[in-house]
Amino acid sequence: MGGDWHKDSDNLKAMKEEIKQLHYALDHQQSIHVETTLAGRGKAQLNLIDKAHKNGFEVTLLYVALRDENLAIQRVNERVQKGGHGVPVATIKKRYQQSKHNLPLVAFKSDRVMIYDNSEKFTPVYARDKGQIFKNDLRHFPWINQNITYPEKVQKQLQNFADQNPEVKPKNDPENKNDRPSY
Repeated sequence: MGGDWHKDSDNLKAMKEEIKQLHYALDHQQSIHVETTLAGRGKAQLNLIDKAHKNGFEVTLLYVALRDENLAIQRVNERVQKGGHGVPVATIKKRYQQSKHNLPLVAFKSDRVMIYDNSEKFTPVYARDKGQIFKNDLRHFPWINQNITYPEKVQKQLQNFADQNPEVKPKNDPENKNDRPSY
């Protein structure tokens, strides 16, 4: 396709072509791999996951984290030194924050999630398959969004709700006469 990474118009054209090809592949039952920074609002990734699920696919998220945006900037600079494409510093900083924010949203919809940290060496951090967590070392990597463990987050939200609404009784509570079936 060609293009110049310095030009926003070329980047936009490339993104549109990628989206077109991804939807074509899903429509034709072709398994795909997508590499993304998870930047932006995450809407495109979420829509793609929904479409994949509707077409009978399972979705695996492989996420590679870095401890901070400065390391991301350094890695891009190293890539440019080797002849690869660059990214403006402001864009790297923005994408770094957006990616951290979008991780739980995309992970929640994914069937399998594997998170790695590549700050020092490539290190497995978290693994979940269809709701079952097999590895969770997130506490050792505070730069990775900790809200990834959605069952724990949901339990905290439910407990907060119960604490703030003591008049609401859980289902099958024998004290709640309205919760019992009438025969």
